[in-house]
Amino acid sequence: MESHNLDILKKIERVEVNEGLYHSIESRIEENRKNIIPLYIVGIVVSLVLGLMLSQVYFFGLSSKIKQSSNDFELVEFNNNSLYYE
Repeated sequence: MESHNLDILKKIERVEVNEGLYHSIESRIEENRKNIIPLYIVGIVVSLVLGLMLSQVYFFGLSSKIKQSSNDFELVEFNNNSLYYE
């Protein structure tokens, strides 16, 4: 049985293909490579975005601390309703 299967496999011939087919497949692969963004550029963009987000959080934290410290030294307000009583 196995020898019969091997004989069938030996009868398989190579398929002749047009040369243009190989070049068209190769050009499609090259087009796909051109459309892909390199990984190092993606890493640079991600690191910049994260850096900007962290700096924004840091500076908003500083500004809120400054607002809290400036609220401690506010002027004392008095309600003067003397015009209402005249």
